[in-house]
Amino acid sequence: MIVIDNFIKDRALLNEIDNDDTFFGPNGNFMWWDGWWNSTANTCKKRLIEYLWRYHSPAPSYNNISGFEYWTGVYGDGFPNTDLGWHFDKDEELWKRTGGKDGGELVLPEVGTVYYPKDTEFEGGYLEIERANGEVERIEPKYNRLVIFDAGGARHRVTSVKNGVRYAIAINLWSKVPVLAQEGNMTLEVPQTPVIHSERIGGIKGGLI
Repeated sequence: MIVIDNFIKDRALLNEIDNDDTFFGPNGNFMWWDGWWNSTANTCKKRLIEYLWRYHSPAPSYNNISGFEYWTGVYGDGFPNTDLGWHFDKDEELWKRTGGKDGGELVLPEVGTVYYPKDTEFEGGYLEIERANGEVERIEPKYNRLVIFDAGGARHRVTSVKNGVRYAIAINLWSKVPVLAQEGNMTLEVPQTPVIHSERIGGIKGGLI
């Protein structure tokens, strides 16, 4: 697991995220992007993904990545959800279609990412990750903090949020495209006007991350 504070140094990107009224949608609206090697980063969330995984990746390289599944989570006062129970990330639709709890096929992401892009005050909302020995690691949801972890191999949850609202975006990297994305039933964001940020230098070309 990797935890980095003050991850985004590009003030223009931080301002773009903060001023994007479409950045946070309903919980459970899963989106798909086939990566910068196939299509332009033409939305704010895609530009965040590109900043993270193309230009400033702190994690080891991941080969043969097909794309990114991503979604936002908003928990707390005035919203339908205040927490998220224990789970591990997988191709949920494939698992359900092949038997679910009765032996459904498990296809997992290569790695998961959680980023906290909004500076708000609240209590709780910790990301808890279960280790192999059963111990639980608790991570505070701080503004501009990045967490990279094995979202498919480690059970995790979000604890109850009180006295405020917690905002986050989750990003999973997949080598095998999830079923809903294969079928065209995962949300594809509407293109927006590209924004050029000054710190986009270097990076890895093509589909290798």
